[in-house]
Amino acid sequence: MLQGKKVCLRTVRESDLDLIYRLMTDVSQKGEYWLIDIPAEPAFRRGFIERGFWHDNFGRLLIVDRQAGRVVGEIIYFRNADYRAGYEIGYQIFRREDRGKGYMSEALTLFSAFLFESKPIPRLQLTLVVGNESSRKVAEKCGYHYEGTLRKAAFLAGKYVDLELFGLLREECPPLRL
Repeated sequence: MLQGKKVCLRTVRESDLDLIYRLMTDVSQKGEYWLIDIPAEPAFRRGFIERGFWHDNFGRLLIVDRQAGRVVGEIIYFRNADYRAGYEIGYQIFRREDRGKGYMSEALTLFSAFLFESKPIPRLQLTLVVGNESSRKVAEKCGYHYEGTLRKAAFLAGKYVDLELFGLLREECPPLRL
């Protein structure tokens, strides 16, 4: 478990599965920049049963509000191509009312430091839909640098959209403070 002032990051427990699946698939709570991905429930549960949502090329931690003890979001890492050094990070705050409270900035800072201290990787990256200023502010606040635009790289709301690539190098990341 990783603990900050506002949040703690922890692995998924079997008792979380119903709640997490419901939150992940509640389209009414997704923002305008959500890239639609609704996993089939059997595959979602199988991912937990087989590896607990944690292995060399993928990991999922829940973001929990420390004061309320309530799950507010998730943060994941994954290898998006075998030839790339490092991992990509994805994240979401599940409910609209929990956005803009600083949960994600703290979670991304903790998670980035943890990955650099536990994995032999030189970099981490994020891809954000162009125009997603909230997520861009989180990335920049956490030390990620804009590296370029991937043109027409994702399909969103019936059209292709550009993605911005942000990266963080090992030497740019502050150490994990436990």
